[in-house]
Order: sequence, then C-alpha cells, then structure tokens
Amino acid sequence: MTEKYLNYSDKICVVTGAGSGMGEATAKMLVELGAKVYALDIREVALEGIEEYIHVDLSDKDSIDQAFRKLPEKIDCFFGVAGLRGATLPFMTVAKINLVANKYICEELLVDRMKDNGAIAIVSSAIGVSWEKEENKRSYLNVVNAEGYGATVEAIEATGLTGINGGFAYVYTKRAVNYLIAKLQGVYGPKGIRVNGLMPGDTATAFGSEDNNGQDVKKGTSSTFSGYAGRNAKAEEMA
Repeated sequence: MTEKYLNYSDKICVVTGAGSGMGEATAKMLVELGAKVYALDIREVALEGIEEYIHVDLSDKDSIDQAFRKLPEKIDCFFGVAGLRGATLPFMTVAKINLVANKYICEELLVDRMKDNGAIAIVSSAIGVSWEKEENKRSYLNVVNAEGYGATVEAIEATGLTGINGGFAYVYTKRAVNYLIAKLQGVYGPKGIRVNGLMPGDTATAFGSEDNNGQDVKKGTSSTFSGYAGRNAKAEEMA
C-alpha cells in the first residue's frame, strides 16, 4: 500500500550525495519503491538496484555539467542532498557545494528536463532558521538573485565573507538555500512541480567527518548531541 501511495514506480530520480548518510538512505529507499535512481557523488555509490552511479564534484561547474550530460533527458524527481558542514574547509568550497550547485542545477539544468507533476527536494538544516529575517537576507539576497553560476560565485566573493572558515559558510549557505527553495517555487509551481526543503536537526550520519574534497566519509557521527527526543535522528527517517 505504501509503495502505491508514494507512486515512485519507474520514476526517474536523481540523488546527489548518494554515497553516504541521508543521500544514501534516500537512494536506497527510492530503489525499494521501484524508482529508476541515478546516484551522484564524488565517491563511488555501490547500492544494489540503482540505474547508474555518476561521479560528480559539486564544487566544480564543469563536473556538474558532465554529470548531467549522462542523465536522461527527462527527470521526474531531483533530491539535492549533498552538503558540507565545513569546519575545516575553505568558505567557498562549502558555499559551492551547499548553495551554488543546487542553485545552478535547479535554475539552469533542470528547468527544461523536469516532467510536469514532478518534485524537487533540497536538504537544508535546522541551523538555517531565521532565513527570512531582513538582517539575514541582506547578506545573501544578491547571491540567490544572481543569474548564472559565475555571477553567483562573484556575488559570494563580493560579500567579503570568504575569508571566514567553512563553519560559518554552513550557516550562511543553509539560510540562503531556504530562500532559494522559496524562490524556486515560483519557477516550478506553474508546471505542477513541488519544491520542498528539509531542515534536519542532529542526525546520526558521517556528516561531521569530512574528507576527499569535503565529501562525507563513512565514520563518526554528525554530533554528540542526543536530540530533544533523547537521541539523534536516523538517516532513514530523514529520507
């Protein structure tokens, strides 16, 4: 009954960050629901049942373009799950993966490829609360409204924030992503395509252990905080 209700059978689904954590759990669940899953990550994804693993470095525009050339012409659902906490990484690396990649994909690569009545889901974070406040919007509004990949990167550089470490970039980009999600609803809504954001609290994943150009590695957990429910969430629950 659940499988029929969710109606993912034979749907073409693209999942970024499918190599670990929430992305891996999402890809696995979609396979179980009968979807045709294209798993994108910087490391190989070996999940049984996926249509194809496609290597991508989400901090690099050319790599994103190359990955999307390998995808089907029409896509039903896009799950932008990949992300970095970034405490030990450069600000711009975190910004490109958390924000610029999702913005570029959704504004330029998906618009003509998404089927009517499809869906887009982007993982933000609970730390992105207060994104709608004017004092916070001032720092990212020009970035989200910039047209094109290069202009978006230039707008981030113009904020003067790039000298701060990637830990601050995590907060900054998650607020900006929430605004992006709201903005994208105006683009995709007329086509009957849902755009949703997920703002997870502490979840037990490899999120806190970053390696290999900042992508998650399968060790450790995202936090020692046990959550208000007395435990961290599971990646499968977020999926």
